[in-house]
Amino acid sequence: MSDPPRNSGNLPAELTSFVGRRTELSEAKRLLTGSRLVTLTGMGGVGKTRLALRTGAGLRRAFSDGVWFVRLAELTDPALLPSAIAAELGLRDGIPALAQYVEDKRLLLILDNCEHLVDACAVLVDKLLSSTPGVRILVTSRQILRADGEQVLVVPPLPLPAGPHEPRHGEAVTLFADRAAGVLPGFAIDAGNRELVTHICRRLDGVPLAIELAAVRLRVLSLEQILHRLDDRFRLLTTGNRTAPARQQTLEAAIAWSFELCTPQEKAVWAATSVLAGGFDLEAAEAVCGGEALDLVAALVDKSILIRRDGTYDRSAWYRMLETVREYGGLKLGESGQAGTVHARHVGYVAGLARRYEKESFGPQQLEWIERLRRERVNVRVALEHCLTPAGNVDQAREIAADLRGFWYASGFAAEGRRWLDAVLALDGEPTRGRARALEACAYMALQSGEHVVAHEMLMELRALAERFEDELLRAGYAQCSGLARFFEGDLVGGRARLERALEGYRRLGQQRQVFATLILLSAVTFFLEDPAGARLAGEALEMCETRQASWSKMYALWAVAIHEWRRGAHGRAASLLREVVVMRLDDRTQLACAVGGLAWCAGALGQHERAAGLLGAAQSAWVLSGGTGAGPYRALDEQCAERARQVIGAEAFAAAFDATARAGLDEVISYALAEKASKPARPVRRHAGPPGGLTPREREIAELIAEGLSNREIAARLVIAQRTAETHVENILAKLGFTSRAQIAAWLAEHRAPQGQPRST
Repeated sequence: MSDPPRNSGNLPAELTSFVGRRTELSEAKRLLTGSRLVTLTGMGGVGKTRLALRTGAGLRRAFSDGVWFVRLAELTDPALLPSAIAAELGLRDGIPALAQYVEDKRLLLILDNCEHLVDACAVLVDKLLSSTPGVRILVTSRQILRADGEQVLVVPPLPLPAGPHEPRHGEAVTLFADRAAGVLPGFAIDAGNRELVTHICRRLDGVPLAIELAAVRLRVLSLEQILHRLDDRFRLLTTGNRTAPARQQTLEAAIAWSFELCTPQEKAVWAATSVLAGGFDLEAAEAVCGGEALDLVAALVDKSILIRRDGTYDRSAWYRMLETVREYGGLKLGESGQAGTVHARHVGYVAGLARRYEKESFGPQQLEWIERLRRERVNVRVALEHCLTPAGNVDQAREIAADLRGFWYASGFAAEGRRWLDAVLALDGEPTRGRARALEACAYMALQSGEHVVAHEMLMELRALAERFEDELLRAGYAQCSGLARFFEGDLVGGRARLERALEGYRRLGQQRQVFATLILLSAVTFFLEDPAGARLAGEALEMCETRQASWSKMYALWAVAIHEWRRGAHGRAASLLREVVVMRLDDRTQLACAVGGLAWCAGALGQHERAAGLLGAAQSAWVLSGGTGAGPYRALDEQCAERARQVIGAEAFAAAFDATARAGLDEVISYALAEKASKPARPVRRHAGPPGGLTPREREIAELIAEGLSNREIAARLVIAQRTAETHVENILAKLGFTSRAQIAAWLAEHRAPQGQPRST
C-alpha cells in the first residue's frame, strides 16, 4: 500500500458558475472550524453538493493532507462504504487501511449523498472521528445522521426578490439568468422579462435543480410558455445533465428518491399533509392523518421533506412543504385511494377551528385566535373549496363560513368571507337554521360594503326564517342587521329602535360578543343623534373589553368613546383616544380608517386645517386598503371637515395636503396619523412609481376583470390563458398593491379613476 502524495485532494473542477450562497458558505466554514462533523441537509436539488464542494475548495489550505470528495449516490450496499471512501483516497484494503492511513492525517472528507446510507455513515463517521484527531467530515444528506458531535446546517432554496420593486434580482433569478445564457446566448434579465423570470423562480420555490431544468427549456419554449406549463412541472422539467445521477436528472426523480427513502407510515403522512397548502402545526397534521403523528412529522423534518419554523400560536411549531414537494405528495395521495378520507378529516378540522373561534374569540385569546386563523387562512380556503365540490358537504361549508363571520370582518377578509357565504347560499336553498345564520352573516358584510339592496333581500328571508323557527337568537340577529341597514340609510331613529331590540335580545340570551357589537353600533347611532346617552353605551363596551381582555374589540370601544368625547367638545381627549387606537397597530384596516377619519375631525375642530386635509387623505387611503366603504353619516362629517378646511386654507392648499397622503401605504398612514404636529407632508407619499400601482398593462387588464367580479377561472377563459397563469397575475397584483383581497383591487381601481383632491371614503 502506498500513501497518496501530501497536499493532494480530488475535488472536481466546477463546470458551471457558482451562484450566491455567501451566507451558507460562511456558516459552513465557521461550523467546520469549531466542529469535526458538519452535515449539510435539505431537500433534493437544493444545492447541497455544490455548496459542499465550494466549501471544501475554500478550506484547502487548512488541510495539509487534502480535501477528498466521496460520491455515494450510486452506492447501494452499506457494507461497501469503507471501501468506497478508501478507493477515493487511493487505498485498496477497506476500513483497516483507511483507519491506519488517516490516523495522523489532517484532511477533510466530503461524503456526498448519504441519505440512503445514514446508519452506516453514522457508524463509520463515529469510528473515524474517535480515532483520528486531524480528520474533519462534511456530509451532504437529505436526512441528518444523528451522530455524536454532528452540527447541522439546513441549506434553504435560493433567495427570491423581496418584492416586485426590489432592485436586486435575488440569487434564484441570477441562477436562472446564468443557466439560460448557457443555452440561449445573449439572454439577460431586463425590464421586459424580469417579472416573468421571477414568477418562474417563485413557482419553483427557488430550488436550484428545478431552476436549472427550467432554464434548459428555453431552447424550445419562451418564458411565458415555461411559466404556463409549470402547472405540470413534473412533466416539463425532465431534461437534465446526463452525467448526473439518475435521480438528479429530472425534478420528479429528485423528489421520488426522497419519497422512496421514507417508510410506508412517513409516506402516508407526507401524502395526507399535502392537503394543508398553507402549512400546518402538529394538531392539524394529526387531524388529517387520523392519529398521533409526532414521531413521523419529526422524521419528515429530519429527511428535509418538512421545513419547521417557529409559530406564534401558543408558541407551537409550524411546518410547511415547498410547493414542489407538496404537489408530489398530492399526486401520491390521489394514487393511494385515501384522498376522500383525508379531505373529510381536513374539513372536520377546519370546522372545529371555526366553532372554537366562535366560542372563544371575545376574550383574552382574541388576538391569538385572529393570528392563528390568518395563518390557517389558506387551509380554510382549501377546506371550503372541497366542501363546494360534488364530493363535499355544503352544510359544513355554511357552518364554517358563518362561524368565521367575525374573523372575515376583523381581519380585512370580508370580501372573501362574503364570496364563500354567497356560494353556499346559492348552492343550498333549503330553509334551515343554518341557512338563516349564513344569511345573517352575509347580510351584515353586504351592508358594510355598501350593497344595501342585496342585504335587504337577505334580511327579508332571514326575518321569515327567524319567525318560522321562533328562534330568539335569529330574531336578535335580524334586529341588529336591519338596525344597521336603517342607520346606513339615514333613518337614525328607526335604526336605534332596531338595535335596542337586538341589544335586549342578546342580553337575555347571554350572547356577550353580540352584546358588545350592538353597543358599538348603538353608540354610533346615538352619536349622530347627538344623544349624550351614547357615551354611556360606549363606556360599557370599553368596560366589557377590559374585563374580558379582548384587545381587538377594544379598538372599537376606544373609537366609540372618542367620537362622543369629540361631540361634547373634548377634542384633545378624543384625539388622544384615537391615537391609542392607531398605535395598537392591529391589522384592522377598517377600524384604522375610522380612527384616522376621526383624527381629521379633531384636527379641524382644533383649527389644524392643513393637517385635517392630510388626515382625510390618509383615511381615504386606509379605506382603499381595507376594501370596505365608510357609511353615509361618516362621509357627511368628512365633507363638513373638508369644507371648513378649504374655506380657511384655500382649495389649492387643501388639495395639496390631501393628495400628499391619499395614496399612502399602510405604514405611512399610521406614521402620519401618529404625528401630532400640524405640519404638511414634505412630499406626496406614493405606494409605487411608474404605471398606476406599478401594474403592467396585462395586470391592469386583469385588475379590471377582477373589478367586474370575474373569478380566476372566468378570467382565464376570457383571456385564453391557463387558470394558473391567471392566479399568478392576481397574486402579483395583490403583492404590488399591498392588498389581501380582490375587493381591495376593485376599490383601488375605483379610487384611481377618481379626480384628485376630493375626499372619498372608499
